[in-house]
Amino acid sequence: MELFLFAVAFFGMLFLNVPIAMSMGLSSVFYLFMTGDFFMMSITAPRFFAGMNSFSMLAIPLFILSGDLLCSGKASKLLIDMANSMVGHFKGGLSSVTTVACMFFGAVSGSGAATASAIGSVVAPEAERSGYDKSFIAAIIAAAGPLGILIPPSIPMVVYGAATDTSIGELLLAGIGPGVLFGLMLIFYGRWVSSKNGYGEIASFEWGRVINTSKKAFWALLTPVIIVGGIYSGYFTPTEAAAVAAVYSMIVGLFIYRTLGFRDLPAIFLKSAVSSAVIMFVVGGVVLFGWVLTREQIPQTLTTMILANVTSPIMFLLIADMVILVAGMLMDPSPAIILFAPLLLPAATAFNIDPVFFGALMVTNLAIGLTTPPVALTLYVASRVCEVSMYRLIKHIFPVVVLLILGLLILTFFPQIAMFIPNLLM
Repeated sequence: MELFLFAVAFFGMLFLNVPIAMSMGLSSVFYLFMTGDFFMMSITAPRFFAGMNSFSMLAIPLFILSGDLLCSGKASKLLIDMANSMVGHFKGGLSSVTTVACMFFGAVSGSGAATASAIGSVVAPEAERSGYDKSFIAAIIAAAGPLGILIPPSIPMVVYGAATDTSIGELLLAGIGPGVLFGLMLIFYGRWVSSKNGYGEIASFEWGRVINTSKKAFWALLTPVIIVGGIYSGYFTPTEAAAVAAVYSMIVGLFIYRTLGFRDLPAIFLKSAVSSAVIMFVVGGVVLFGWVLTREQIPQTLTTMILANVTSPIMFLLIADMVILVAGMLMDPSPAIILFAPLLLPAATAFNIDPVFFGALMVTNLAIGLTTPPVALTLYVASRVCEVSMYRLIKHIFPVVVLLILGLLILTFFPQIAMFIPNLLM
């Protein structure tokens, strides 16, 4: 009875649009009150804080700060210029430029929404001047923006690693393969649509321009190299790599690109602190929520039920894809990971599925969820930045989502796409 009332309280608050951290925390306290476990209620606050007080979790605010420092500079414009010099000579090249720039910027910011906003604000005016349908370009931005949570540094990968005690270094590397796969699929789709509708003009390709723009963007692109290289070489832990990246991003913005001033730093620190606090508050709520699930043996029961009814790892992965994809349509990646990873990972382990691959697959599902209503964060960002109505944008995003789901199925059946680089380097 208590478990039923706990579920009713949790989903009822979600239905009323109560923030998920509050929904998990309050429903857990309500459960403790119903069971009469007043001792646990007395230590709720310390347990809430203990969930956030983790060395691995410290990487999250540092990665967020690193991305905000570079986003506040001119990194997005430099990365777009670099992408344009490389693929802008293709027919309908602006769609390819948008995708490649999102991949580059994702490797700098680690955030899907930040990538869509930064790249979209620069690309949208150029798309209109070049005769592109803004709805089409907005759909490409909405789909390519989530590549930012696949290509390292990836905040959701860090969240998954901390929540499941999985190697964060391997997880960051595992996101590269899916990110490149999705990027290539979007590039070919964009070229096909552009050629079909006659969008854009064919520009000339110049090696000198490629070299020049690459030199200018070099300092920004060095950020993921420092992170991945430091972790792989053994010089840094993921948290230490995040700290180095934050300091490096500040130096680049203040002294190399000189697009930041010391008076800009307090506002950037405040923005990063607010973003970090939102994630950490969710983590604290999940500690209480997870205690209730563990006490009621929900993970064990779910694992037993899956093993009794599912006979193959592929079938389990397809079911997990559907569950996580739907979850990604309803909530942001970090809360979805914290909520579903502890539930599904025991069953994945029972099927001998690598936890690193399962983490990459989960984040890939959630990246697609960022483009799919009703939550669809990057979809709303692209709609706002490109000044396109959601009605027009959804018509263009539908075939793109179908394409991304096809890529998800390819990743599900061919795990080596995600695991090749971690196996090679780690």
